[in-house]
Amino acid sequence: MANCRPAGLSDEDSDTDDYGFFDKQERNQLHSGSFADTKQKTETKLQDAIINGDIAATAKVISEDLGDNVNAKLESGWTPLCHACFHAQEDIVNFLLNKGSDPNLHADSVTPIMLACSNNSAHESVTYNIVASLIEKGAILNIGDKYGMTPLMRAVVSGRLTVVELILDQNVNIEMRDRQGWTAVFWAIHDNQPQCLEVLLKRGSRWNLVDRSNRSPKHVATLHDFKEINYILEEFTKISIDKDDVKIDLNNQKDSISSMSIWQDYYPGLRDESKPKYASEIPHLLYGMNCDRLLEIFKDNPMDLRTFLLLENEDMLQLGIDMPFERQRLKHGLQCFHTRSWKVGSVAGLQTRKGNQYSIVECLNILGTHLQQLYILESTLVYVLRDFSRVQKRIKFEPPDSPTMDKLHRSAKKLADHISSIRREINAMKKVHTKISKDSLKPADLITEKSSKQVALDVFTQLVVFGSLSYVAYRAVSVLYK
Repeated sequence: MANCRPAGLSDEDSDTDDYGFFDKQERNQLHSGSFADTKQKTETKLQDAIINGDIAATAKVISEDLGDNVNAKLESGWTPLCHACFHAQEDIVNFLLNKGSDPNLHADSVTPIMLACSNNSAHESVTYNIVASLIEKGAILNIGDKYGMTPLMRAVVSGRLTVVELILDQNVNIEMRDRQGWTAVFWAIHDNQPQCLEVLLKRGSRWNLVDRSNRSPKHVATLHDFKEINYILEEFTKISIDKDDVKIDLNNQKDSISSMSIWQDYYPGLRDESKPKYASEIPHLLYGMNCDRLLEIFKDNPMDLRTFLLLENEDMLQLGIDMPFERQRLKHGLQCFHTRSWKVGSVAGLQTRKGNQYSIVECLNILGTHLQQLYILESTLVYVLRDFSRVQKRIKFEPPDSPTMDKLHRSAKKLADHISSIRREINAMKKVHTKISKDSLKPADLITEKSSKQVALDVFTQLVVFGSLSYVAYRAVSVLYK
């Protein structure tokens, strides 16, 4: 069928309506497009004013276009404070903060202080003043973006030494890690920032740790072959080894002194208390849980090992552990400690090596170790029972159709299904084995233990044979004498 066109239209004309009837946009679409354009124009206007350092123009845009809302999010998701920190405009940052701008309002997990620490083009004094103003207004430092990068890490990457020292002065967690397991030390090495590395190491940052790929800071430094970085690591390693040697000497001296002291020294706390405390073990546990930054808090709030092992969230808040991630890390460390497996060798003592001869000092040492293990096991038992009672109470007051009960029922059903499957597999294997044993011939040289039935049959056969032979002999004798 031929294509017919109305009169006055040629074949070269398009099929679309010249008046755009069919291409007419919806009213809401027109409004949304114009609104988006307005937001984009507003952000461009505000960004130009901030880049030029024009406080008056910035205030005008906020007042007229943003309704005097300094925390309004623009088209990109950034706030005016984010733009001011990114472009390192100190006067505008102070203006916005004094006007009530929130220093912790983030855009895609990036906070204003992270943007300020990432700026490496402005003068360092300007960046320092901006970061100081943000900290004064309550900017959070112990926080990372979606990749785990903290303000400290960004300042290290930018090489802002004074900013790094300023952040470290705020009692920041120097051992925070990003998603690949890197601390600020790793970033200082990776971006060849020797001055920042030296400051971090002097402030107590660890150099003998590994990331998720099992790489150490020394390994990263070797790969990049930064001479100054390698020199700092080598020197700091020597200093650390010397300190460790001094500690070892002191420990040896203590051991020699304790060998001549009274027996109560092998049972800490029994000299003046009714139970041992083992408080000296807490720093080692904190180090193993990557919570050694909390050591000062526990020094100011002395406690025994049992109290430490049974800490809860409320107890941590009372101690002054305010950061949620620090409490979570400590709780996770305590859970791992209580749920770890025990080996027989760790609790074996005199009984397993009773053939050896021991001095009284060695016996006291072994018994003291067992006392400590019983002390820890008792704490673990209390920890487990406490959590079990909570679960019991939670289940007791749960309605039948609650998600918890539903999850419990599904788990129980899944466990029952697994048990049924194992039973079916066992029965099937039994049938297969029975069939194989019946169909297969026994080897000629197979020697097995006789069953009771076979033993009885053999005895009966021997009796019959013996009786038959006796009867034949008797008859033969009778015939001969007749």
